[in-house]
Amino acid sequence: MSLNQSKKGVSALIVIVGFVALIIVIIELIPYFAIIDGYFSTAPKLNYTQGVAVSFINVPASESPSSIFALSMQVTSNNRGAPASNVNLCLDNIGLFTLKSTSPCINIPTMFAGDSIPETFYLESPSNSEYANIPYEQQIGYYLNYSYSASSSQSLQFVSQQEYNSGSYSSLPLSLASFGTGGPISIFMSAQQPIIYGSTGQVQLILSNVGDGIVLGPVSVAISMNSNSIEVSPGLFGFTSNKYSNGTVVYSGNLPVGSTTENITIPVILNPTLESSLLSENTPYISPANIYVSISYSYEIDGFVPIRFNVQNYFIG
Repeated sequence: MSLNQSKKGVSALIVIVGFVALIIVIIELIPYFAIIDGYFSTAPKLNYTQGVAVSFINVPASESPSSIFALSMQVTSNNRGAPASNVNLCLDNIGLFTLKSTSPCINIPTMFAGDSIPETFYLESPSNSEYANIPYEQQIGYYLNYSYSASSSQSLQFVSQQEYNSGSYSSLPLSLASFGTGGPISIFMSAQQPIIYGSTGQVQLILSNVGDGIVLGPVSVAISMNSNSIEVSPGLFGFTSNKYSNGTVVYSGNLPVGSTTENITIPVILNPTLESSLLSENTPYISPANIYVSISYSYEIDGFVPIRFNVQNYFIG
């Protein structure tokens, strides 16, 4: 073998070894990059519409009499949603089991988007005499409740009658609908666009319970806008209004979303002073003018986990 051939062989071997080493490094790093992106995490993947959820990590299928065991759960917050506060995970129906933990409830003050926290309850099964040594299944109940918030905005475009008649406005980008941040109550907003100067526009706001649980009480709603640009007809849905020095006006009220869908219409008009100025200056359109909606509420998910009681074998000597 010539010296050149030997050098080529060594070079090829170095390339192969380097390539294999690179593959190994990439494989080793995948979990770290994946966890950052939320892929290989051991936490359950949440539907976009779910705010906080609970899953079971360690649940015994059955327990022998008078034994202490762990009931381990994972509380996970949607990594595409908003922070949750006052998260409570509680057991509420343990039957003949005895709670060995200090409390039937675990409180998590705050969970940020993507948080995943393990929690454990310790229980003791009853003696065989307490259930007549007959095997049966106990449905241990639990519930998870928390406070949540979400927001959305809708852009509005106003045009002059002349601009509307010319059809030139059709070349302008229009945002006809928008969706709120991920959570068990969805926010959907839409508007008929464009709105002609002097006309009242109709913005539809739809709140729907699309999660796996129930809404605890009404949903607090705040609708805000810059009143120097757009205004809302007085007495909006009985909401109260608060106007700030910078022109921002906020309408606040409660809506009973429950397990249904709440649909309201927000009538919007151009600020009369602004409209007069636009007409006098022959301004063809104004865009965007934004209307903002934020909601806050309490939510609860209920469930159960079955655990079987085993019988005690007796031996006669």
